[in-house]
Amino acid sequence: MIDFRYHLVSIISVFLALAVGIVLGAGPLQANLGDQLSDQVAALRTEKQGLNDKLTTSEKLVDASDEFATAVQPRVVGGRLTGHRVVVVVMPSADGTMVKNLEEVVRQSGAALTGTVSIGPDWFDAGRATERDQAARAGATALGLDSTATGDDLLTTVLTQLTVSKAPANASPARAAGLKALVDADLLDSSVADLPTADVAIVVSGDFAGDDRVVAARSDAIRSLVEAMAGSSRATVVAGGSTVAAAGQPVTSNAVQAVREKSETAGVVATVDHARSGDGPAAVVLAVEDVLDERIGHYGVDAGATATVPRVLP
Repeated sequence: MIDFRYHLVSIISVFLALAVGIVLGAGPLQANLGDQLSDQVAALRTEKQGLNDKLTTSEKLVDASDEFATAVQPRVVGGRLTGHRVVVVVMPSADGTMVKNLEEVVRQSGAALTGTVSIGPDWFDAGRATERDQAARAGATALGLDSTATGDDLLTTVLTQLTVSKAPANASPARAAGLKALVDADLLDSSVADLPTADVAIVVSGDFAGDDRVVAARSDAIRSLVEAMAGSSRATVVAGGSTVAAAGQPVTSNAVQAVREKSETAGVVATVDHARSGDGPAAVVLAVEDVLDERIGHYGVDAGATATVPRVLP
């Protein structure tokens, strides 16, 4: 009987507790809880509206800042690169609008734009190594290059010879044939059939993604190319925007990050990581001017930046 009474009391206690909870929930506590929840919802709505208002204001301020930067850009960059020749080298997946803005700011700076060369995806495709080697050999033969390099090393040499030189501008049928060899192999697309050499290279960054091995290999290839250009030019600057993480990929990077990750490359190639913004194109011209004055800078807001913008000298 003691066990039975114990269980009976326990069951009755449970039901009493449930009954009290139901009565209180339906009665005096209901109003308090309801009022608290209503107050919290109202507060969250007010907070959300406040954040939306701040976002709208911030977007308007950014747009106004970009418009101002675009308006004063010709005054900021005018004449800074007069007497120089600039080639724009575009990486795969680079922003087309950014490319056009950089082409325009080159002209505003007083420099001559020798052409725009766009690198195709096959340039970095591990499965197209044989085709790249064949194209590199054809390009080297057309240029009359005497080099022991092969494969991607030879390809880098050929593109460097085609795009940049510290010597006076050079255009010839041999150079046109060398460029055509790479274009016909779908490794390049050029805005001109006969590309004169430039003494300044602006490399437009694009995002790339994959696992650690793929991204590391792509970064190494980019560093080899821009280091070669820096060695043969008076100034080489890599410009881009902040990286947007690729969905489903463990690692995303870009050419700016590739340069900044290795001190040897960062010591000879300047970078600008906010070239998409309104003041970005002018910052690229100022970065080029710095390199011409033997100052290598890394400008912007991303990892590895040494300053937000270059110094504006008279």
